[in-house]
This record gives sequence, C-alpha cells and structure tokens, in this order.
Amino acid sequence: MGAPRPEPSLWPAGTGQVRSVRRLLERTETAHRKAADRLRACGLEDLARQAEQFAAAARFDLDEPRAAARLYAFAGALRGLSQPRMLVGKVLEGALSLGGADRGNLQLVDRATGYLVIVAECGFGSEFLEYFAVVDDDRSACGKAAKRRSQMLIVDVATDPGFAPHRAIAAASDFRAVLSTPLIDWDGRLIGVVSTHYRRPRSLLPRERQVMQRYGDLAARSLARYLTASRMAGLAAGPPPL
Repeated sequence: MGAPRPEPSLWPAGTGQVRSVRRLLERTETAHRKAADRLRACGLEDLARQAEQFAAAARFDLDEPRAAARLYAFAGALRGLSQPRMLVGKVLEGALSLGGADRGNLQLVDRATGYLVIVAECGFGSEFLEYFAVVDDDRSACGKAAKRRSQMLIVDVATDPGFAPHRAIAAASDFRAVLSTPLIDWDGRLIGVVSTHYRRPRSLLPRERQVMQRYGDLAARSLARYLTASRMAGLAAGPPPL
C-alpha cells in the first residue's frame, strides 16, 4: 500500500474571507510563540508549554485544514457526553477513525496506583485484554508513551527489538504495528493513552501522527472534565464498553 496523497488545500486563493482567517491564524501562532518565550524566560514552564500548544494548533490549522476540520468534528462529538462509559467509547471511536485502524484500546491512569488500565477496546479478544489489563512498566508501546509523555510508534512488532517480550500476544491478536498516543490535559497531567493497532507493518506519515496527537490533546481535556479516580475505577471494574 502506497503512502496516502496529501489532501488538497481548503485555502482557495483570491477569497477575502479566507485570507482574513489565514491572517488571524498566523497572528495567533506568532502571539502564542512570543508569549511562550516570555513565560519561559520568567521560569513559567507549564504556561509556556500551553502557549506552545496553542501556537502548534494554529499552525496545524494553517497547514492541514481538511485534517483539522475532521478532527475537530470528532472532538466536538465528545462535548456534552456526561456518562463516562459513553465518553471513553466515543474517544476510542474517534481515534480509530482518524488513525485508519480497525482495532485499538483506551487506557486511563488509575490515580491510586499510577498504572494504565484498559477502559475501552475494539477488535481484541480476552487474551489480549487480560495480558494488557494493567500496565505498570514501560516495556510496551503504551507504557513507553506514558513514561515519555510522547507518541510511540512501532512500525513492525515482529522486528522491533523492544517489543520482543510481547510478540506472542501480538501474533495471537493479529496486529503488526501500533501507535500509542498519550492523553495530557491542560495542567500537564497524564490522563491516559490511546493506541491504534494495524494488521500490517505501517510507517505513519508525520501529518498522520500529528492528527492523532492533536486529537489526543483535545480528548484529554474532555476526559479530564468527567473522570475522577472513583469513576475510572468503576469503568475498569466491568467489561470494556466496546
């Protein structure tokens, strides 16, 4: 399968309204990058990081308007979902669609233990769910993503040396590639990890990974509003909602 073609721009030339929107986004990006520099100079690293996130979002909207519109549609569907089980299922549904995957799982951080716990899944059997029911180390893609607080892509689990301990369960679960994306809220707190799995080896393009990271940021904010430690424990106690 060849690499997907870049999507055509949504920014047609010669449209006054479009030019105004582009200028606004450009000014927004510049303002937030300057703010990040000033905040960092004052030792306010967390606020600087937030400003950089706003700047990166504006740049993403400028560079990938079609992808941005699609991910905002999925993120918008999360608003107004007050039932945690519905919310986690919808978060995973959006990740699978945006990531072009037919299987995946969502893990949340158990605040009592700091471990990752599966609360939603799609496409996996009981063997996989039992194997990864609780992740308390960084020997897996999701564990590495959580510890490093950055995306972890394994192009081929059959050849990646770091994934060697998990090759048997990967073969039994019929996946060869995985992208794990950390979910981090505005306060810099790790909420969880969403992972999309692929049947064949897959090297995702930078823009594909960026879409998933932007979605992860937006999903984390929705999850943070509703998921307390007690609610998450209730989610993890029963079978996954998907």
